[in-house]
Amino acid sequence: MDFLAAYDAIPDDDVPQRVGLLRKAMVAEKASLFAQLRAERPVFSTPVGVFVTRHPDVLEVLSAPETFTVGVFGPALEDVLGAPFVLARDNADLHWRERGYGQLILGPEDAPRVRELTASIADSLLDEALARGTDTFDLIQDYSRLAAARISVAYLGFTGIDEDTLHNCTRRMQWAFAVNPDRNPEIHAAGVAAGRELHDRVAEVITGRRAASGDGPDDVLGRMLRTRLPAEYGFDDERVNANLVGYLTGSQQNITQCVATAVKELTVRPEVLAEAERAAGNGDPALFDSYVWEALRFHPFVPVTPRLCVRDHTLAAGTERQTVIPAKSVVLACFASAMFDGQVVDAPAEFRPGRPPAHNLVLGYGAHDCLGKYSASVIVPELVRRVLLRPGVRPLPGGERAMDYAGTPFPQHYPVSSGRPAGNAT
Repeated sequence: MDFLAAYDAIPDDDVPQRVGLLRKAMVAEKASLFAQLRAERPVFSTPVGVFVTRHPDVLEVLSAPETFTVGVFGPALEDVLGAPFVLARDNADLHWRERGYGQLILGPEDAPRVRELTASIADSLLDEALARGTDTFDLIQDYSRLAAARISVAYLGFTGIDEDTLHNCTRRMQWAFAVNPDRNPEIHAAGVAAGRELHDRVAEVITGRRAASGDGPDDVLGRMLRTRLPAEYGFDDERVNANLVGYLTGSQQNITQCVATAVKELTVRPEVLAEAERAAGNGDPALFDSYVWEALRFHPFVPVTPRLCVRDHTLAAGTERQTVIPAKSVVLACFASAMFDGQVVDAPAEFRPGRPPAHNLVLGYGAHDCLGKYSASVIVPELVRRVLLRPGVRPLPGGERAMDYAGTPFPQHYPVSSGRPAGNAT
């Protein structure tokens, strides 16, 4: 389909038809849409925002938070959390203070033990699924969503809060602030209610921790409660609560989805899958992890991230695509397009593990890249690796792409074969 020809044929004042065509293409033909935009209209102004599709231009937008702010979704996120949060702010006082706090609390030194924890949880869940004796199980419902929640309990500190609550609340919350472009009031209200539910449950956990003797569990919440900062920074228990729930909201749905989509992207490439299976068993996590992140380049969990341009800005100055972005414009930085920009990324259509880090934007870029990237960088690959270590546990033949979203923005079901029963993999 020649998207631009079809779009341009619609009268300028027929906004609903133009928006409908655009949204249809974003769902059904995203890769070809972005390829055409990169080639013919790399900075594409539409009624829903300005699409920025070239790699250097996406980085330019994300490198200037003072010009391109998170004002598009920040207020909705803070409604959902009921409090300020690092992802919803750009100002120096709150953003950088809270980002520094998050980097201290979610430090890189956690990665080795988080990988071990992930492996243990993953093997336990796979054992449970295979022990049922059924021919198939649901990789999302029976594995990745439960794994993400159990990791959050053990690592983040959501002690005593059940897996369904953690998963279902974060789904409603993320839907409300991140995947609700028309600001549907019912979706927003459901997200706010879910945020309040999690807040109240975490408040109970914090109260219990404060009342207990000793240092308590060695998890992120315990670390937060033991941290002493100057009073003027305002990190009381309400700030601890908001940050902890915010960390969960940024991880639960994303981990759940990434595990399933990475398995899918590996499986639809049989030769690559065979290489990944060999890498999974060779004892070199870095080599295997590179297969997972390359797989997610083809299906990132955040394909587009919105920003609000607060002052006139000349994008891609000095190039043929130089464009003035007016103040108050919504700008859509297209990760899923930038990672396939052939003028920057070598042979982007090829599956090549080990690409330069700047060519993989799955965990974001700039001031608002993934705050939990150190734990995410081991959790997602290890959950995928434990699946590949189970012979026969693979998507059903012919159903490699049969991912069911069940009327939500997030994958909900992905059937896989049980293969043959196996003990814990090593």
